[in-house]
Amino acid sequence: MTSPRHPLKFPKTVRVRSRLDFAAVYERGVRISDGCMSLIVFPNDRPTSRLGLAVSKRCGNAVRRNRLKRRLREVFRQSRAELPTGLDFVVQPRADTPVKLDVLRQSLVSLTRRAVKKLAERSREQQTTEATNGNSTAGDES
Repeated sequence: MTSPRHPLKFPKTVRVRSRLDFAAVYERGVRISDGCMSLIVFPNDRPTSRLGLAVSKRCGNAVRRNRLKRRLREVFRQSRAELPTGLDFVVQPRADTPVKLDVLRQSLVSLTRRAVKKLAERSREQQTTEATNGNSTAGDES
């Protein structure tokens, strides 16, 4: 948790770190993209949202990739108040992604809003299919 003195820290508890967590997000998450980055979102059972980064070598040399990762972490850290909680985010920047903070922040926030809507639609679809399957099996037993 963040302490009152440092509300904008980026501790390990808000990072997607393990291979299993990344795999869960990739397999069962919702993917949304724009011209800047691709965002994969999956609900977690935690009170905070977490960020994972997947920056490929196509994004440039090590200096550019590390700068991009620092900027993405900073954007997430500063935008945490605007982002919903209880989600795991994996960000995959595109090869020609600009490194400006304003562009990255706008992209992350808009993609997050779209992903949350898509998650809500998916959960509604699952609930309707479960309700339909539950009703048909109950009628077969009578």
